[in-house]
Amino acid sequence: MKKILNLSNVKKLSKEEQKSISGAGTSISCCGRNKCRISYPGGSFCEPGRCLTWGGCILY
Repeated sequence: MKKILNLSNVKKLSKEEQKSISGAGTSISCCGRNKCRISYPGGSFCEPGRCLTWGGCILY
C-alpha cells in the first residue's frame, strides 16, 4: 500500500476520461524487457511484467 501512495507521474482522470476506458479498448503489449504497456483510448502506461515470445505480456 505504501508503494501505491508514493507513486509519481500519476494523472487523476476526470469523470469523462474514466468513462472512455473500457476493457474492450484496452490492449497489453511489451514496452521493455520487463515491462508491459497497457494501452487504452487516450493514452498508455508501462507496468512491471514479463514479455512473452509471441508479443503478449503478463503483469506482475
